[in-house]
Amino acid sequence: MRPFIFRLSFLLSLAIFPVLIKAQEKIVSPAKINSIKLIDLAGKESRINLSKAVVLVFLSPECPLCKNYLPGLIKLQNANKNINFYGIIPGVSYSLKEINELRNEYGINFSLLTDREKQLSKYLGATTTPEVFLINKMGAITYSGLIDNWATSLGQKRLVITEKYLEQAIKDQLNGKQTFKKTIPVGCLINDI
Repeated sequence: MRPFIFRLSFLLSLAIFPVLIKAQEKIVSPAKINSIKLIDLAGKESRINLSKAVVLVFLSPECPLCKNYLPGLIKLQNANKNINFYGIIPGVSYSLKEINELRNEYGINFSLLTDREKQLSKYLGATTTPEVFLINKMGAITYSGLIDNWATSLGQKRLVITEKYLEQAIKDQLNGKQTFKKTIPVGCLINDI
């Protein structure tokens, strides 16, 4: 009986091991995220705290797609107060004044932070604005990519949104479902400036 149990547990570990490796590819370090220095709209140093789940939305004040998504992101944030939303503006192309103007124009009620040295952008592998990352408090990225399937490519949009990726990922996380999903974002590329 003992050899049978040993063989069975060995076979199960072989079957589960690839799943564990794949899941670990989606883990970030909460300590590393917290160590990255960002600048808030008052010009003060700020950090992201993963004491609870967060949505990080990489934005550009001049990206039309980002502007189109802002009302929906604000509505989603208002409906999910137990998740912290952060708008991340990578690089040094935009002044705090320009970012404040964006916040005021659209009534953004979540934190907007600049990632001047693009440390957070590089750490997460963000390439596009808008691009979202849903990270739970353990550091698992449960979703990254598109907000929904409205934009199919630059300049191409659906008439009807059929997939609300970020909204569904938030629902799954709040309902205790362990999902890991990634879509390819569409928008303006994060450049080296």
